[in-house]
Amino acid sequence: MKEIDIHEGIDNTLLILNHRLQREIEVIKEYGNFPLVECYRAQLNQAFINILSNTIDALLDQKSHLVKSKKIIIYTLKIDDVYIKVRIRDNGSGIAPEIKNKLFDPFFTTKIVGKGTGLGLSIFYQIIDKHQGKIEVISELEQGAEFAIILPIKTQTH
Repeated sequence: MKEIDIHEGIDNTLLILNHRLQREIEVIKEYGNFPLVECYRAQLNQAFINILSNTIDALLDQKSHLVKSKKIIIYTLKIDDVYIKVRIRDNGSGIAPEIKNKLFDPFFTTKIVGKGTGLGLSIFYQIIDKHQGKIEVISELEQGAEFAIILPIKTQTH
């Protein structure tokens, strides 16, 4: 475990995924001011890759006429002296209520056969859980989706 700059991790993840953003998706970053966060850097970066990949897939799989400009907005803020929040929001078609509670189940996918394994969000959930974090999914059909990730600044060891 190391203290890391979460913003640097998100920026590096976006750099890795840049080829998938193409010209179609605009990324807007609204970073708040908070301290270094104690975590497993590689695992947390993997979590960001998984959630951002899914967000990109959701936006690219949409019919272009539904959304004029495809956007991913990343907000970060310090909640208090104990927690920070990373919000990853898109302006896509949203998540159907009937699948919302299955999102983090291993092997659950809405992608066509051969396109997804259904493991990305499950791994994302496990990594955030391992860091004693919480995930909130906010979505309404045709209103986009948001994953709010709450992480402790210092992870409590048992």
